[in-house]
Amino acid sequence: MSMERLRRFIAGPHETPYSVLDIGQVLTAHDRLRACLPATVQFPVKAQPDPALLAALVRRGSDLDVASPREVDLALAAGCPPERISWGNPIRTRAEIGYAHDRGVRTFVADSPQEVRRLAEHAPGSTVVIRLAHDGSGSEWPLSGRFGCDAEQAAVLALDAAGRGLVPTGLTWHVGSQQGDPGQWDTALATAAKVWVRAQEGGLNLTLLNLGGGLPGTYRRPTPDVETYAEAIVTAVHRHFGPAGLPALTVEPGRGLVADAGVTITRVKAVVTRPDGTTYVVTDAGLWNGGLVESLGGIEYRITALDHPAGAPTRAVTICGPTCDSADQLSAREPYRLPRCLTAGDRLAIWSTGAYNSTLAATAFNGLPALTQHVLPAGSTC
Repeated sequence: MSMERLRRFIAGPHETPYSVLDIGQVLTAHDRLRACLPATVQFPVKAQPDPALLAALVRRGSDLDVASPREVDLALAAGCPPERISWGNPIRTRAEIGYAHDRGVRTFVADSPQEVRRLAEHAPGSTVVIRLAHDGSGSEWPLSGRFGCDAEQAAVLALDAAGRGLVPTGLTWHVGSQQGDPGQWDTALATAAKVWVRAQEGGLNLTLLNLGGGLPGTYRRPTPDVETYAEAIVTAVHRHFGPAGLPALTVEPGRGLVADAGVTITRVKAVVTRPDGTTYVVTDAGLWNGGLVESLGGIEYRITALDHPAGAPTRAVTICGPTCDSADQLSAREPYRLPRCLTAGDRLAIWSTGAYNSTLAATAFNGLPALTQHVLPAGSTC
């Protein structure tokens, strides 16, 4: 996928730290996914809530997934019809359910008896998708434990929802963010098939499989291409559901659509070598003001030195942000390597920061404002 527009933009004289998001590149990723996976795309607003991006995706045919009243408002403002909005966070207050229902949202994810009861009371007649648990094996950022239920409880919840006047249509799960193993969808689909049968035995016909998120961005650890994931998913769907008739599919790519469409540019503040031989590169964008918090969970970004040739001699370094917090440094299984002649004032490009970073950037910590985000509209030449 071409990054030419991003490269042209960062060649300009912009004050650091800043990030750039290329909407055109997001749309290209969207179209590539749709070409190989027969599923409705339901973009999670949390991954990148830029209003222009959301509007562009809606125009492209994407549905939106929300997790708060504010995200409901963002989705509606982007032109998304309420019937194409799903509230995927399975834990909500009564007021939040009512807020969304009053604005026309009719699809909600649930994973507990309590939430089914709340939905029946405050969003009567709504569609319910039951969330299954998954251990997140193979992912950089597992999402196990807090969300989802087992197969037995999922069937019970679906039948309970139907008995309360809701419309249980299917199942969803999350195989873990930045999932490196396409086979993990097979294990999730095997569990879903068991629920499918138990629901049918109870007189309920489910029709939808929401494949969740997990499609990766391009970070330091290599992953297969999107076509490989699509082939594995389609094969698994046919394996587990083909004999009974294929269900409708939805997929929720956040990172997989927007990560590679963004880059963060930071400037070196200092290069310091300590007595133990560790060289620290301190930059003006870190975990807090640069929104690179996902580094704490294992995400490792690709980083290049913009002001040095690609073949320059390098050395192992630890890359730190500008705050006085010792946690403000990028995690790395293997040390980052940057040019030996790197010095204060040089620029670094932190690639694939289009997902989450702009909204995770904190403000005011150590008196440092969050970095500026520039957005390149689809079709612009910058």
